[in-house]
This record gives sequence, C-alpha cells and structure tokens, in this order.
Amino acid sequence: MSEQARSAPAARPGLPTLETFSAFRSRPFAYLWINTMSFALVQATQRFTFVWLVIEAVEIGGLGRGSAWSGNVFFALGIPVLFITIPAGVLADRVNRRMLVLVSQVTAVAVTLAAGVIIIAGAMTTVIAMGLAVGVGATIAVGLPVRNAIVPSVLEGGRLLNAVVMMSMAMNISQILGPALGGLIIQLWGIGGAFFAQGIVLLIGTLALVPLRVPMARTAAQHRNPRLELAEGLRFVWGHRGIRTLILLLTGTGVFMIGPFGTLLPQIAKEQLGRGAFEAGLLFAFMGAGMMISSLTLASFPDLKNKGGWFIGSLMMAGMILPVLGFSPWYPLTASVMFVGGMGGGIFMNLNQTLVQANTAPEMMGRVVSIHTLAFQGLGPMGGLLAGYMAAWLGAPLWMAICGAILFSFTTFALVTQPALRKMS
Repeated sequence: MSEQARSAPAARPGLPTLETFSAFRSRPFAYLWINTMSFALVQATQRFTFVWLVIEAVEIGGLGRGSAWSGNVFFALGIPVLFITIPAGVLADRVNRRMLVLVSQVTAVAVTLAAGVIIIAGAMTTVIAMGLAVGVGATIAVGLPVRNAIVPSVLEGGRLLNAVVMMSMAMNISQILGPALGGLIIQLWGIGGAFFAQGIVLLIGTLALVPLRVPMARTAAQHRNPRLELAEGLRFVWGHRGIRTLILLLTGTGVFMIGPFGTLLPQIAKEQLGRGAFEAGLLFAFMGAGMMISSLTLASFPDLKNKGGWFIGSLMMAGMILPVLGFSPWYPLTASVMFVGGMGGGIFMNLNQTLVQANTAPEMMGRVVSIHTLAFQGLGPMGGLLAGYMAAWLGAPLWMAICGAILFSFTTFALVTQPALRKMS
C-alpha cells in the first residue's frame, strides 16, 4: 500500500450503522435517554392538547376559545422557563442533577393526572387551565436544561455530537408520535383521557431514573455565592463570541418561530384546512419524521465541520417555510412542507445544542445550558402570546408570513456579519 493511501482518512459511512448509536454503550446514558423519551413524548402531546383544549368548538366548563386564548395557554406553558430555568441551572451545578430531574418528573406526573381528573369532573375553567399549564411549564423549565447538562457527564470522550443527536432523536420520535397520539386519544376518549394517558407515560419514564447515577459537577468546597456563580456564567456566555451570537439568534427564534408555530399551527389546521384533532396532530408527526431523517444523517457524520454555518442555514430555511405554512390552502401541501421543515429542524435542534455543550466547561454546564434554554424556549411564550393577539388582529396566515420574513432577515444578517459563528464546531 502506498504512503498516500495509508495517510488518507477513512471514509465515514453515509448511512446509519451501529456506530450511529454508539452513545448507548454508556448504560447511564441509556437510562437518561429512556427517561427523556417519556418526558419528551408527553411534552409534545401536552403542547398540542392544551392548545386544542382552548380552541375546541365545544366549550368545557366555560373555557374560552380563539386565537387570543391559544396564545395565552402557550404563554402559560412556557413562561416558567423565563423565571425558573436560570436558578435551576445554578442549582444543577451545586446539587445532584439526577435528584432535580426526579423531582421535576414526579411533579409533572401529579399535575398531569390532576388535569385529567378536573376535566372529567367537568370542573375545568380558564383560570384552572392556565394554572395547570404553568405547573407543567415549571417541570419543563427545570427538567429540560438539567437533562441536557447531564449528557456530557455520562459519556466517554468523542461521542458528544452522537449523544446530542440521540437525545434529539427522543424529541423527534416524540414529535412524530406525541401530537398524533394526542389527537387520536382526544377523539377516542376526550381531552381528559389524553391527560391520564400522559400521566401514565411520565410515571413509566420515572422508573428509568432509579438506576441512573450521575457524578457531581463540583464538590461542596468549590461552591460560592449563587449570585456570583450566576454572574460567572453570564460573563462566560457574553465573553465567548460564538456562543453569544448563538444565544442572540436563539432569542429571536423563540419569538418569531417557536411561539407562532406552536400557537397558530393547530388553529390553521382547524380553521383554514378544516381538519380535526388527529389530522392536526399528524402535521407535527410529518415534521418529526423529517427531523428524524436529518438527525440520523448527522449522527453518521460526527466530524461535521462548520457546524455553525449549517445551523444558520437551517434557520434561514425556517424563515422561508413559515409563510408557506401560513397561506397553504391544502392539507397535503402543508404536510409536505412540515416534512421538509422538519429536516431543517433536525439540523437546527442538534447543532445548536452541540455547539453550546462542546464549547462549555463541565463545571459551568448547568448555568450555560440554562441560559441557552432561556434564549430558545423562555421567549417562546412571549412569541406565543404575541402571535395569538396578532393573529386575532391580522389573521394567523399573515402573522406567520411576517414572522418568517423577520426570521429570514436577521438570520441572513448573521450569515454575512458573523464569521465566528459560521466556522464554529
């Protein structure tokens, strides 16, 4: 064999192989993934179920309807992220992260089952629905960043992108199954039955936390005043140019993509496309299928270069897709666009998390991931609230188009002016 042939890098497979799932060689990661799967499945179902609850044609115990209430309940689901995520991140760098996840999961079980009981009893009101949505949102605000912070600590070296993709795969599978199953259960057993089913899934996922062991990020002797530790995390994020730009982009994404998408798409499916709960939920399944395909592809190429550039490109793609979703008059077209958008979303979801974790020290992971979660999901409720009221004023399709134009504009600006992020890996 020639010297040139010996020195050439080995070609990586373009299709999924056993190495695509190498992160599961870590047993603690496998336990964490099972728990995350249950959490993500219920989260995907609940976002759809709560929104459908307030736009359903038949009033339940005086519950309100329409665009404004869709925005209100989406706001209630996400607003705890704005206030709880950062303290949870600081706490995650000080106490056992497994215990934080366990507490959040058990609380989610209790709140979800309570919602089912109240609905079946015919006692659901707008105030109670909003309160339950806030309770569910609080469990997400704690559980999501802490789970992400655990990932690097239960892995062997060189598998971070693979592990992040596998965690994202749990989200993708949930995106496929959650809304579709939620819509089906609503049609078969009603909304109360849907909440009971979600509570049972969460309870099963809690069992995976029992054998999970997570190392402490730091010893008690390394702890300082929580406010000083929070300030240290903020300084790190602001001082790292790539992460700073990434966080700013995610902030805009929460307002102009996550918020309007989660709030208005069920309404568009119902009012513009004339579809019921199951077919509306199925749209999210098409998106999840696209995300799964792009996620598996990424897992097969762990040495992908210029991840930041791919991340920006996926955001530009979202800006072009939002107007099409808003104005599409045909269900098959909407479903096809959701699938294509999901492929871009798989790149977006996997790479933004990988970029943050790969460029953050383990002892600061909880704080930085919580800031990342705040930027990505904390402002989504604001976007949802804004989308609800703007849709009531301008119509859901027009506001979706406006959000797409705004998203595409500031993402294009970042592509041109931020070379550090384009080259970030």
